[in-house]
Amino acid sequence: MWPFRRRGAPTQTRSRLYDTWQNLPRFLGGATKSGVEVTRDSPITHDTVLSCYNVIAEGCAMLPLYLYREEKGKRRQRFVSREHATDHPLYDVLLNSPCPHMIAFDYWKLVFFEKLHHGNHYSLIERDMDGRTIGLLPVEFGRCQPFWYRDEAGKWRRAYRISSRGGETAIFLEHEVLHLQHMPLMRGADYGLYGLSVWDIYQRETIGSALATNEFASTSFANGGNLSGMIAVKDPLDDEAAEEARIQVNRAYGGLGNVGKIGVFGGDAKFYPISQDGQKAQLLETRKFNRSVIAGILRVTAHLINDLEKGTFSNIEHLDLGHYKHCLRPHLVATQQAVLMKLLSLEERQTLYVDHDESEMLRGDLKSRTEFWAQAIQNSIAKPDEARADFNLPPEPGGDTLFINGASVPILVAIAMAQQKLQAPMMTHRRRRRQRNP
Repeated sequence: MWPFRRRGAPTQTRSRLYDTWQNLPRFLGGATKSGVEVTRDSPITHDTVLSCYNVIAEGCAMLPLYLYREEKGKRRQRFVSREHATDHPLYDVLLNSPCPHMIAFDYWKLVFFEKLHHGNHYSLIERDMDGRTIGLLPVEFGRCQPFWYRDEAGKWRRAYRISSRGGETAIFLEHEVLHLQHMPLMRGADYGLYGLSVWDIYQRETIGSALATNEFASTSFANGGNLSGMIAVKDPLDDEAAEEARIQVNRAYGGLGNVGKIGVFGGDAKFYPISQDGQKAQLLETRKFNRSVIAGILRVTAHLINDLEKGTFSNIEHLDLGHYKHCLRPHLVATQQAVLMKLLSLEERQTLYVDHDESEMLRGDLKSRTEFWAQAIQNSIAKPDEARADFNLPPEPGGDTLFINGASVPILVAIAMAQQKLQAPMMTHRRRRRQRNP
């Protein structure tokens, strides 16, 4: 049974030409120039990629997403009050539990994790009889395939072919699926149809080189910390005898458990180590470079992935602010616009909108917060009860009133007061003259 259609949704009927889809989304895997084969799950095995995914996904998921209501036609204008739309079912869906088996934090973390790693996230939209959103059901990435089709009017539309674990397949139209995309697909017949991960096409060689460096480091440690060595014997050895000697040496002296053992060789055999430590091979520098490049691609500041080489006590706060503005904020804005477009009708969008509460991310230390609220209250920007709520304190009588610093007055009032002071001596002089000359 199809989900309920929402009222006010664009007229979009299912076409009979469902099978006209083309160029299904797939990961363009294969071997890279570094010799490492990159698959869809390969990037997440790199420590820096996983760290960046966690920083972005958890950073976005921790910010509560509120549904607000404000005066019709006055959105984003000054001096317009807003309130939490707690009476709308979407409010609880976005803030507390999008689906029965997930809390909001887990759901949004999954959304951003899939968006970064796969380039797309899909969720089925569940609606009530009035067309209002009452739930979001995440769909596994590999079970959803978007495609173009022509509707009855001949216009190209996007739809989604979703398969269940039991093998059933159904078609869902665009307004029935919440679809978040990452990197755009910039060519081909499916231009703009779905998103891509940064590793799909654009940076396959980058992640291949980083994975090859990690594999090289792991292999070096597995071989005992030295890159290679050579055993010389007096008499020539055939292939079988050489291979047997190599196996015996590796068994006796190879691996981390045998590092530092004393070698014993008979039959005029001598061992010549070819030692290249990490500094000479620039292994550590290469891994640092790969970490910096991957973090730069995903726009994560270095100190958040435990890279504090250039971090100081004076710039960490500004790095946090830059991380929010240039890394997290684009993902948050894209999410807000997708929610408005897919989860609210055109009529509802006239008075309702969604916004993240960034105060959880930008909150400073206790001293900075106290100074901020003191200035806000003194300058009639905030009320005392609002400051107390930020510190989890109950309201107090009289705390719902705006206050103004007595030393601060409007400039027009200051001009009027100055003019009164200038006119006061003149009035006094005139009165005295009248008293002398009645």
